Amino acid sequence: MTNRSIAGLIAAAAVLAVPFQVSVAAESTVKVVTMLAKKTPIGQSFDGFIGRLNKKLEGEFRLDWRGGPEVVPQFKQPNAVRLGSVDATLTSPSYANGILNVSGAANYSNKTYEEIKATGYHGYMAELHAAKGLIYVGELPVTQLRFHFFLRDPIDSLAGFKNRKIRVFPAIAPAVAALGASPLVLPMTEIYTAMERGIVKGFVTGVSGTARQYKGLLGAYVEPGFYRATFHFLVNPRAWNKIPAATRAKVVDFVRNVEPPTYEASWNERLKNGYADLGKTGVKTVRFSPEEEKKFARTVLEAAWAAVRKKAPEEGKRLQSMLMK
Repeated sequence: MTNRSIAGLIAAAAVLAVPFQVSVAAESTVKVVTMLAKKTPIGQSFDGFIGRLNKKLEGEFRLDWRGGPEVVPQFKQPNAVRLGSVDATLTSPSYANGILNVSGAANYSNKTYEEIKATGYHGYMAELHAAKGLIYVGELPVTQLRFHFFLRDPIDSLAGFKNRKIRVFPAIAPAVAALGASPLVLPMTEIYTAMERGIVKGFVTGVSGTARQYKGLLGAYVEPGFYRATFHFLVNPRAWNKIPAATRAKVVDFVRNVEPPTYEASWNERLKNGYADLGKTGVKTVRFSPEEEKKFARTVLEAAWAAVRKKAPEEGKRLQSMLMK
């Protein structure tokens, strides 16, 4: 046997002596903040979503939930993501209005999630957000959740809204103004104090947990509710681009196609209990006459879309065709 052959055998034996190793790609981790803390109904719903996504993509992708407004204030979260201070947020679409002025239009719909998705809406929203330095992964819809006016004192007609100061989030402001009230934009974390001190005479939100959270401050809530609820999943472009393309595609597919029916269904019991709690705590239900109820429904939608089209005529028109029947 030649010296070269002997050397070859020695090298082969050395290789075989080394334990077999499999190259495994590192798990991509995205640090996320949310518009509300985990203990709130909305926070609990986010917890469910984050858990399901992390389980689905275990070992490949993970959302690392760093907290809510105690970490980054509600209204500042979208810009913090854009600047890269944090990787991602789960937030109200209207909180990004200062970056993308049509973002809040996501609430103005009378369609189901599947009807909206079929229009190409998510791709268009991704395009609009990308132009502003944000990755729009998708939304967490709660189509069956309606927003309601919660008031300190009952009213008996639309005229009762006149000159009342009402706390709103940005997407609700045009409707409140059109009804003759005075909208005041405040974070959700400041509603209780504003009501307690009489700074506002009411506010607009969903029913889940509201009766218990504002016990003693509510006299009535208005039926019908209006708009739809949805939460946007926004990511910083640099953080997003560090994730392998195949993994990004799986995250988008999960958020837009797999999760929505599960997420919506997770709200059913919360909403049922929310309405029941209002009745148990003696909060009066305000209903207008059939004529005024129609006027109310028409006013809140017309005012909302007029405001969107005024800010962005082309984008507003296209979004309205996607979101409205």
